Amino acid sequence: MAWEEESVRECTVLLNNVILQVNIKDHWRWLLGPIHGYSVSGNFNIWHKLAPSKVSIFAWRLLQNRIPTKHNLVRRHALQPNDNLCVGGRGCIETGDTLFIGCDIFGAVWHLVCQLLGISFVFPGLVKDHYSQFIYMVGLPRTTHSFLKVIWLACDGQYGRIEIIVSSQMR
Repeated sequence: MAWEEESVRECTVLLNNVILQVNIKDHWRWLLGPIHGYSVSGNFNIWHKLAPSKVSIFAWRLLQNRIPTKHNLVRRHALQPNDNLCVGGRGCIETGDTLFIGCDIFGAVWHLVCQLLGISFVFPGLVKDHYSQFIYMVGLPRTTHSFLKVIWLACDGQYGRIEIIVSSQMR
């Protein structure tokens, strides 16, 4: 499959700088988070008991760049290379980042949410950064983080519905 070939290429790139040392025993190592080090909860920080599982799964797929954006579909050879422009009409390549944040149509949701909450927010260009910055806003009490996560997931769940509607209309 084409996506498997892409995974092999990505793996090869990751392993290019690996130097095997005969005298050193292999061992497992977790990559530490920048603030708290490793935690099991860090791997499940998207899930929330108030959000449906399908919303959490969509959010996880979005943060892992695994949603079927046109860019990903072109990369997997499901679409032709010239079919990768955003459905929002900006003329840019459709990625999760451009749809979720940069798109004038879909990204406008975040401006409305911030206006509704009465907060100022500088929108980063990457979905992963947006998630972290929105959930863990500096200066807000820790109890607010759970509330903000539910809001982020609720908005994210709307993107999943929008994606399905737009995809079905394009066929």
